[in-house]
This record gives sequence, C-alpha cells and structure tokens, in this order.
Amino acid sequence: MPERVWTRDKIVETIRRLNDKGIDLSPTAIQKTHSALFSSARSQSHFGSWRTAVEAAGLSYDDIKRIKQRWSRDEILRQIKEHHARGDDLLNPEFKIRHRNLYLAACAHRYFGSWRRAIQAANLDHESMRESRVWTKRRILKKIKELARDGKPLGWAYIEEHCPGIYRAARRKENFGSWNNALLEAGVQPSPIRRGRPPKSLQAQNQNLAGGASAVMLHEPKTLAPRSDLLQRH
Repeated sequence: MPERVWTRDKIVETIRRLNDKGIDLSPTAIQKTHSALFSSARSQSHFGSWRTAVEAAGLSYDDIKRIKQRWSRDEILRQIKEHHARGDDLLNPEFKIRHRNLYLAACAHRYFGSWRRAIQAANLDHESMRESRVWTKRRILKKIKELARDGKPLGWAYIEEHCPGIYRAARRKENFGSWNNALLEAGVQPSPIRRGRPPKSLQAQNQNLAGGASAVMLHEPKTLAPRSDLLQRH
C-alpha cells in the first residue's frame, strides 16, 4: 500500500478532524500519536513549523500549548463544582484571570468549547448567574413585580430617578423598548398620563435652553428631542 501523501490542505484537514475528536494537539503529544503528521507539517515544503500548521487550521496554538494533558472533562467539571460550592463568582472576569488554566481548558474545543457550556455541563444554572449581573428581560420583570408588591411608585419619572439601571435596560430595543411596555409585560397597568416633572436627563437640557423656555413631558419619552424642537417658535 503506497505511503500517505501529505499536502498542505490534507494537513489542515487532519488537524481539524483530530481537534474535533478531542485529540491532544500539543507538540509533545502529537509527536507520539501522529508523528508523520507532525513531521510533514514542520517540513519547509509545507508549513515550516507545527505552530504555523495549527494556526492555518484556524486554531489557537497558544491555547493548545497551555492546556496540559492533566485536563479532562471530568477534572474541569470537578473544579467548577468545587469553586461554585465555595461561593466563587464563576462569571467574574477576575475569577477567569485567577483560574486562567481552568478557563482555557473549559473553552477548548476538545472539552466544552465555551465557559457557558462547561458551567451547564456541571449542572449549574448559567442563566441565573448571568441574570444576577446584567438586566435581562426576566430580571427586569421580576424586579417590577417586586416593586409593585412593595407598593413602590412605578411611574417612569420616579423609576428614572430612583432606579436608573432598570429604567434604561427596560427601554432598550432588545428588551421592551419602553418602560410602559415592560410594565404591561409584567402584568402591571401603567399610571394614567399626567403632567409632571421631566426626568433628570431632560432637566439638564432645559436649564440650557435660551430665554428660559422649559419642556414638560406628558408621557414617557422614546428619545430625547433636539433642543431646537423644545423651543417655542415666535
């Protein structure tokens, strides 16, 4: 049977296939398991080095080199569960820096491909962890219902001043588009439209208007109007 003929395309294809199977592609390991591939990739007629061949396959050579053979799916899951049991914040950027090797191993394609998938594989609720850090739609609705139960005012002017984070998040297009829409989604009927003090963002604008003109918003603003639109025409 003739010997296998290695081409640049064949080398790249093989590296990707081995990576998808979870084969250790570190230089030390690949020399033992696929010596012909390793030698051909390093040939000057092909890539000249294993690093160049790996990067030509679209993989991070530094990640492959850092991940030591001691890592396995079971070991990654064990450490994630252990850190969670200690009360560590697994989504904190500082945690990922302090435990960089664990994070890189979990994100490697041969194991889980991402930190989120690794956390989920450890039977932990990644979405709940994320919601405790950012204003998701579910967290916004939960907070609105809590405010309603506590008898807090839910008018947009009050929320814009006292809870600016949830107010801005609710108005984002990817969430609800407006505070009133968020209230309706939470099963809360918005208060009737009435005159009142404009939000702080508009107060600052009004103070700079020429001639002391002022603007009073009768309903929740979708966007801030330009100053020229706020001035009375004479």
